[in-house]
Amino acid sequence: MSKTARDIVIPGRLSYPALFQPRQVAQDSDKKNYQATILIPKSDANTVAIIQAAIQAAVDQGVADGKFKQPIDPNQTKYPPLRDGDTMNSNGEPRGAEFAGHWFISSKAPENRKPFVVDANVQPIIQESDVYAGCYVNAALQFFPYSHATGGKGISVSLQGIQKARDGEPLGGGIVEASDVFSALPGAGASAQTGGFGQPAQQPAQQAAPGLGF
Repeated sequence: MSKTARDIVIPGRLSYPALFQPRQVAQDSDKKNYQATILIPKSDANTVAIIQAAIQAAVDQGVADGKFKQPIDPNQTKYPPLRDGDTMNSNGEPRGAEFAGHWFISSKAPENRKPFVVDANVQPIIQESDVYAGCYVNAALQFFPYSHATGGKGISVSLQGIQKARDGEPLGGGIVEASDVFSALPGAGASAQTGGFGQPAQQPAQQAAPGLGF
């Protein structure tokens, strides 16, 4: 795929990831998407400028393609591509504490196009628990214009892939240790430690399903 002005790679913190298995879009729908919300500190003016330039390129593309008769203001659309984490969601409820002081981008990929997930050496990450809500990533995103009879006009964000940059405090709870939830079974010997249910020593707690009111 050739890179355009609408394609960017930005650093951020990962939230609500569905990178290895697609997530159901709605309870009354069979449609599924891969998803990732990217949190960007408001103090990171350079990254915000990169995002805004890509959004403008998508607006220009929409005019060139005839989707928009004239340039639109994405901030005035129903689902702005870059949103303010300090505002209430559409249900009038506050967002999670991790959104405070951040802009955020909600990106998606269709079920038939799984995003790549790689490590710092650009090697595929196989273990799903290695990439979790709260870790820091580089996100490859593409902004594109849309115009729907019922959904209106706007700029959406396609998730191309994720590179894990470093670990962070897991969102939705900390790391769960085996000793936090299990105690030794009566009469268990050393050999029993490798039997049973084969529970992993630790695994990031799952972040609750999105309640952002997009």
